[in-house]
Amino acid sequence: MNLHMNSRLKNNVGMRTPTCPKCRRVRPPDDVNVSNDVAYCRGCNLANKLSELVEESELHVDLTNPPAGAWYRENGLSRTFGATHRSLGTAIGALLISLFWNGIVSIFVLIAIGSTLRHMGIPLPHWFPTPESNGQPMTVGMTIFLWIFLTPFIAIGLAMVGAFISAIGGHTEVRLYGSQGEIFHGFGQIGWHRRFEPADVTKIRLEEKRNTEGNNNRTYVVIELGSGKRLRFGSLLTEERRNFIASAIRQTLL
Repeated sequence: MNLHMNSRLKNNVGMRTPTCPKCRRVRPPDDVNVSNDVAYCRGCNLANKLSELVEESELHVDLTNPPAGAWYRENGLSRTFGATHRSLGTAIGALLISLFWNGIVSIFVLIAIGSTLRHMGIPLPHWFPTPESNGQPMTVGMTIFLWIFLTPFIAIGLAMVGAFISAIGGHTEVRLYGSQGEIFHGFGQIGWHRRFEPADVTKIRLEEKRNTEGNNNRTYVVIELGSGKRLRFGSLLTEERRNFIASAIRQTLL
């Protein structure tokens, strides 16, 4: 365990005593080892990670008072926990990077389109870039190669546009209705749906994923199922909104 986590656990354990998730009894100080990240319950003969118990105790929030940009809705048939991805700073950054990247890529895309149309016998407008290679019209093979070469650059540009759209109006929701659950991530009604069975949920926690350079880490809400499957989501949410959703679904399902 790193020094930052060790210090954080000491501070949090000092404010609240961890309880056993099985019997809900308070763990006495003698059975809590901060250095080894272990909390032991003698009655259940069960050892747990202290960091997970502290994290779970920090997730409790008032469902009737969600933070700005988050919501909890219940209509008798379903319950929805959600939050917007809206962030002015992220939107501006994504827009500027997207304009720069796609502005450069678009020049080469126009050349590829021009060459494709020429080989199809379709006349080009006078303002279209002249698709030439070494002073000669691009061959069919060179045109195909250019499209293949540009594909990853076009995909990155589209991802940047998607990041901008998400930052101005995207949202994440967890929907529970009957015996079914669903995680939605998208814009309006367009997005990615992942379904799960609420009865199969065994744990809900927060997880920080570090990249190889150790910066730009992302934190996710993780839903663990009895089948061993793990559903991760919420990395685009602010910490406050992410904690609210994690708390809401945990307090509802566990």
